[in-house]
Amino acid sequence: MNHDIDAALEAEVTRRATALGIPTRQPGERSRAARLASRLYAGASAMQRSRIVVMLARPLGPLALVAVASGAFAGLLDRASALGAALTVDELSDFSREQVFELARFVEQVSPAALQQVAGAIVENPLGVSALGAAAAVLLASAVRTEGDQAGPAA
Repeated sequence: MNHDIDAALEAEVTRRATALGIPTRQPGERSRAARLASRLYAGASAMQRSRIVVMLARPLGPLALVAVASGAFAGLLDRASALGAALTVDELSDFSREQVFELARFVEQVSPAALQQVAGAIVENPLGVSALGAAAAVLLASAVRTEGDQAGPAA
């Protein structure tokens, strides 16, 4: 049900932005990179999955971590110390694909460069990633780069 509310809200914001003449992408286009990131996560080993979660969570503050995916990532705050995360690989790789999709969708809005870093890290070291995951990483890198190129001239 939360997804239906999010989709309706996103469609309404897009409609109003278009009516005001603000250039925007359609809701489905905005989440392409997030879908690819969640596919990459699903096709990765536990070690790579933990790297993906850490890289996606890095640009987010405490409030964002608690708010995204109905608080699924709030546990990252409880276990993190001032010196860095003290979580095991299994704890970091135990999130569902849907939760990672929500995290990636939020990160896509806050820091698209983080999605580029995730894709780059996997492309540079594909050990522990399935062929489907490696393809998703290449497509993710391409999608984020293309979105950045489209946003650049308008800004």
